[in-house]
Amino acid sequence: MMQIKIITKSYNYVFILIFFFSLYSIAEAQYLRDKTNYINLDNYYPTDFEITEHYNNYKTYSLTYNNIFGIPEVEVKFKNNSSPLHFDFGNSKNIIITSELQNLVEYNFIDTSFTYHPDGSIRDKVLEIIIPYFNVFDKDYYNEESALVDWNTFSTNPFNGLIGLKYLTDKSFTLDNESKQLIISSESIAEKIDSNKAVIIDLLNFAYHPYGIHFVGEINNKKRIFYFDTGKSHTALNRDLFPNEKILTDKSGSFYDGKVNISFGKINFDIEYPRVKSLKRNIENNYEMGIEIGIDILKYFLISVDRTNNKNTMIIHIDE
Repeated sequence: MMQIKIITKSYNYVFILIFFFSLYSIAEAQYLRDKTNYINLDNYYPTDFEITEHYNNYKTYSLTYNNIFGIPEVEVKFKNNSSPLHFDFGNSKNIIITSELQNLVEYNFIDTSFTYHPDGSIRDKVLEIIIPYFNVFDKDYYNEESALVDWNTFSTNPFNGLIGLKYLTDKSFTLDNESKQLIISSESIAEKIDSNKAVIIDLLNFAYHPYGIHFVGEINNKKRIFYFDTGKSHTALNRDLFPNEKILTDKSGSFYDGKVNISFGKINFDIEYPRVKSLKRNIENNYEMGIEIGIDILKYFLISVDRTNNKNTMIIHIDE
């Protein structure tokens, strides 16, 4: 009888272990997004490299990353306080504040309007406002037109607002995520770069996205338009590039059941099980929109942009 009880208890323990292991496995693979995998991305951030050696006159600004997505933030000073705002390559307009700052930042209401998706369709209702004063990158702005939006218009988690590349017009800048720094200069950096240690890309100009980082790269050896967006937490490819029967969808989004090769210049990597979505944008070009690269991939690159003297050039610094 004693032996039977011991055996029964043993089976119970085994059953309990199997049960909890099954729960753990289900939790680990709960969403399709967990299957996404980036291959050969670890090789591109340069080692033993000092970016400031390529600038004569520059200023360095500290970045914070106090959000769950790893999006870089810059400190913006308002009349009565200061707050970190997302440094968003995708913000093609003026500064935007969210409902998180509604009672903290002084502003004057103008009208009710709309914010738009990249394809020009309406995204949500916003308040058009005037911000009497703010300072970013050591420059004062007075009576700047802005927008006040609900934070969940752009995100699943609260954040303070967006500041984009409009405020770096006619500048060179380097986004160094590893050192958590933004380096800004009024002088060109493109002219001082060793082409053996960089991927130098001519950026595209689009009227509806005047400050955006667009260029031509290749997806599976076919030329497509690429878009860099530090305000996006997840990279996504254009779902129109893939057959519907290979697209799987759950609460975390839609994904292509396969592997895709991404290349531009000397940069070449693969994405297994990539996220896909509609990437219609209000642009005119001979090539189809291909990929919107977010901070999940951009954090692997040391990126400079040169927009001095009418230039529109991006430099991705790499080891020789």
